Amino acid sequence: MKLDRTAWIAHLEAISEALLPSGPPVSLCLIGSAACLLEAMPGRSSRDLDVWQPASDFDRLELKRAVESAGLLFDPREQLDPDRPYVQIITPGPSQTAPFTPVLWARMGRLHIYLPPWPNLIASKLARGDERDVEDVIFLASRHRVTAEAVKACADAMPEPAREQVLENLVYLQILKP
Repeated sequence: MKLDRTAWIAHLEAISEALLPSGPPVSLCLIGSAACLLEAMPGRSSRDLDVWQPASDFDRLELKRAVESAGLLFDPREQLDPDRPYVQIITPGPSQTAPFTPVLWARMGRLHIYLPPWPNLIASKLARGDERDVEDVIFLASRHRVTAEAVKACADAMPEPAREQVLENLVYLQILKP
């Protein structure tokens, strides 16, 4: 089951409402398809929201309770239910990005949603480089006027082999130039 922007925003609101009424902000930095969803990419949907652990700040037990209260699976590692969307906690490993300072997208009560800067997100998608990632790159780069130079600067701060993959895939940004 894949959800669109409207459905994911409703789930984020439900998570916010399920959080305890007081305490520090619950800061989630969303990566991957979530940024495209939140930016209203036409036709984009996803079965999951990827939370980038290094740029997020939350109490795991409180977040788990709120996510499950919203009807989602929380950080499933072994078996997925094809009918239930989920929130996945992502740590460095297969997913790579250059260091960045998250950018606030929205506040929903104690829930604060952040995204990476666009060049960082584009670089991480180019590191993976599958067909859907390329579509996301083209959408984000054209919508936010991200230059190949800005993406290259992010790539230069990424570990190998991700760095080399981004540099090879920068050609996809060339189709956006007039």
